Amino acid sequence: MILKLFSVIALMFCCSLLAAEDGKSTDEIRVGIIGLDTSHAIAFTKDLNDPKAEGDLAICRVVAVYPKGSPDIESSVSRVPKYTEEIQAMGVEVVPSIEDLLSRVDAVLLETNDGRPHLEQLLPVLKAKKRVFIDKPIAGSLTDAVLIFEASKKYGVPLFSSSSLRFGAKTLAVRDGAIGKVTYCQTSSPASLEKTHPDLFWYGIHGVESLFTVMGTGCESVVRSKTDDGKIKVEGKWKGGRTGVFLEGSGYSGIAKGEKGESEVGSYDGYKPLVVEIAKYFRTGEVPVSPEETLEIYAFMEAADESKRQGGAEVTLASVLEKARAEAKGKLKD
Repeated sequence: MILKLFSVIALMFCCSLLAAEDGKSTDEIRVGIIGLDTSHAIAFTKDLNDPKAEGDLAICRVVAVYPKGSPDIESSVSRVPKYTEEIQAMGVEVVPSIEDLLSRVDAVLLETNDGRPHLEQLLPVLKAKKRVFIDKPIAGSLTDAVLIFEASKKYGVPLFSSSSLRFGAKTLAVRDGAIGKVTYCQTSSPASLEKTHPDLFWYGIHGVESLFTVMGTGCESVVRSKTDDGKIKVEGKWKGGRTGVFLEGSGYSGIAKGEKGESEVGSYDGYKPLVVEIAKYFRTGEVPVSPEETLEIYAFMEAADESKRQGGAEVTLASVLEKARAEAKGKLKD
C-alpha cells in the first residue's frame, strides 16, 4: 500500500515537471472583456469558451464583461444592447465597472471599438498587473499609442495590439521567408472612415497591418494620394530601397514580390489565429508583436494623414513620431 502511494506521488511529480518543462499550465485563465460594441467580443468569446477548444484556447474562459461603449459613435451605441444579450446567453456575467471586472479575472480583452478611451480604460488594468490585449485601433491618436506603451513599461505588464489580418497563413509564410527578402508589397482592405479618428486608424488598419507583417519595420516616409477612382493610396519607402503600398479596396488582398518570387498576401483567414495568439500570450506573457512595430504602423497611418493635410507631400515617420512623443511628454507632466 505504501509502495503504491509512493508510486502515485512520483507519477504526479513527474507530470508536473513535464508540464513545467513544456511551459503549459492546466490552471484556467479567467478572461474579462472591456467594451461590448464590436462583433470581435462575441467572436473571441465563442472561440475561448468553446467546450471543444484545444491547446491554449482550452485554458482561457471569458467570465465577465464591462459593456460600456462610446456615447458619440452611433455604431457603438446601437450595438451594445444586442451584444450584451448575446454574451449573457453564453453565460458571461455583466458587471457595472472596470474595477468589478478586474476583481473577477486574470486577463483582459480591451475591445472598446473607439480607440480614444483606451488609455483611460487600460491604466487600472495595468495597475492591477493583468495581461491585456488591445483590439484595433490601439488608440485614437499616435500620442496616446505612445503613452500606452510608456504605461506598459512603467507598470511592467507587456501588452500587444493587432488586426486579425496579421495572422493570415500566406502573409505569415512570406514574413517567415517563403519568397526571400521582400522588395515590394501592395495590400488592400476597406478603409471606412470615422471622423473622431485619423483616417486609416478606424478600418484601414487591417490592410496596413498586413503590409507591415510582410515588410517589417524600417519604413522611413510616406506619400498619400488617390487612385483614379478616388480611393486612398499610401506609398511607403522602406530602408534599402524597398516599397510598400496600401490601397483602399472592397476586400482583403495583396501581392508581395521577393528575391525568390511572388506570393499572394493580405487575406482574411478568420479570427481564430489571432485568438490563439492572444491565449498563448495570456499564458506566457510573451507578445507576438513588438511595441516598436505597432508604433511604426500607427506612425505610418498618421504620416499618411499629415501627407493629406500637406497636399500629398512626402512625410517622414520620424517627424510624426517626434511630435507624438513630445505631446506624450506634455501629457505626462499634466
